[in-house]
Amino acid sequence: MKPIISTSRCLLSVSIASALLLTGCGGDDDNTSVIRDNFTSNEAIATFNQTNINSLGLSAIGVPAAKCGVAVEKIDYHTRGAANERTNATAAVMLPTGSSAACTGNRPILLYAHGTTTDKNYDITQVGNQSNSAAAEAALIAASFAAQGYIVVAPNYAGYDDSKLSYHPYLVAEQQSKDMVDALDNARVVIARQKLINDINYRNISAGNKLFVSGYSQGGYVAMATARRLESNKETVTALAPSSGPYALAAFADAIFAGNVNIGATRFAPLLAYGMQPKYNNIYNQKSDIFLDKYASTPMPNVQTFSQLVAADKLPENALFEATPTGNTLIDNLPKSTLPFAPIGFDKTNYLVKTDYRAAYMADALQNRDGLLAGTGVSPAADPKHPLRIALKDNDLRGYLPSMPTMLCGGNQDPTVFYDLNTGSMAQILANASISNPALNVTVLDVDTTNADKRTIPSVSLIGKASTNPWSLNAVVTQAQTQFSTSYQFTVNNAIQNGVSPQAAILANYHGALVSSACMNATRQFFDQNFVNTPM
Repeated sequence: MKPIISTSRCLLSVSIASALLLTGCGGDDDNTSVIRDNFTSNEAIATFNQTNINSLGLSAIGVPAAKCGVAVEKIDYHTRGAANERTNATAAVMLPTGSSAACTGNRPILLYAHGTTTDKNYDITQVGNQSNSAAAEAALIAASFAAQGYIVVAPNYAGYDDSKLSYHPYLVAEQQSKDMVDALDNARVVIARQKLINDINYRNISAGNKLFVSGYSQGGYVAMATARRLESNKETVTALAPSSGPYALAAFADAIFAGNVNIGATRFAPLLAYGMQPKYNNIYNQKSDIFLDKYASTPMPNVQTFSQLVAADKLPENALFEATPTGNTLIDNLPKSTLPFAPIGFDKTNYLVKTDYRAAYMADALQNRDGLLAGTGVSPAADPKHPLRIALKDNDLRGYLPSMPTMLCGGNQDPTVFYDLNTGSMAQILANASISNPALNVTVLDVDTTNADKRTIPSVSLIGKASTNPWSLNAVVTQAQTQFSTSYQFTVNNAIQNGVSPQAAILANYHGALVSSACMNATRQFFDQNFVNTPM
């Protein structure tokens, strides 16, 4: 077991609230299979008292004062890769500590899925450790949930941290949801085992019967896929709250390949291709089938940061495609994107995806159109032919109707995960389904009202039984939207003061910082007010 890191070394020397506003985020067989010594391993990482947690400075983004201290441990557990190969992964287990009623006894569990990162060393146990890129997200989870009395289980995912898998199964719904469930099952084993031996961090708490599932961005997608898996396993999920996820994965990819390049695309594309190849075996014959030769040898995830990869010319910063004219008639005749930031996704020489690969993808996308993009419905293409489009359809979450109370959260101007195409389409599908399935209970929250005068879609939608949920909805919505607007203006003002383009600052921070903190605040209150203090 590694020594416990002193809190004085773990705590950030600057307010994480400021950092969040200025940087982007990044029940099957074998569930309790052994890694070593016939047990899932666990090791103590750090402990924080309430004062430590409060000193993280997160009150500025709506995080309430800590009710509990937090003990952070790491578990190493067995799971499977995308090709069903045996591997391991690690997860953070954050335990509330203290003697108050909010920190003892049967505690609710939050199973949390993190957002996209290219950093192989991403580790959510590193709360406040500035040398790890997970520090800000880890601190926000710890303060928002563990310090409020939840047991948090937050997987790092296969392919990251100490996982022996050489790739990450990015947005492979079957694998990612299994990874999450494996982490949950193993965490429960560890909690029961350590309590039995009277471990100081476990002696006053037990894993309760209330299970919440949440996540942001990639994690929003993973959270929804995990809820679907748990539901199919007949395990009760108390409530679900995914935020800003690429749920309509096939339509989203079609929109990007058509020229609507999102911010972060050069991170996502290799993770997606390399993550899906082991499952489908036909995404490419060799990586250079998709990517320019000079970029095709760059592993993802990587031990170098994304900035370091860009500086070393191992990945382009923004350019996903070749700028026109390309000499390919199909590509050159595609309509230009109306997105104001789309042009940075193109370059004449230093772009990521080969034009002939893009053309083959688009030929199928135009022949076998997605219902959302064709305006003919909300379903994926009926019969895609391109291998990547087939895989994307297989992992698309449209059609899933959650049986548990659900809140979908996001921001409508998101340049990274397009809101209307993903959250909006899921809301439409669920609203249509509620006509024949009135038991659906879905709240949809758009935290961005800075462009309310241009929107025809309401910022809050209540689907099915959602209007009967006993929480202060209007107050929470107002708080989340005010928090977002304040952070938005802070980002603009800070950019101006530092001679940076406000538009560029918003693009860089909108998805990874501004929306994420507002949605996490709303998620906590959705769980707290409706379910934590009510009997099951």
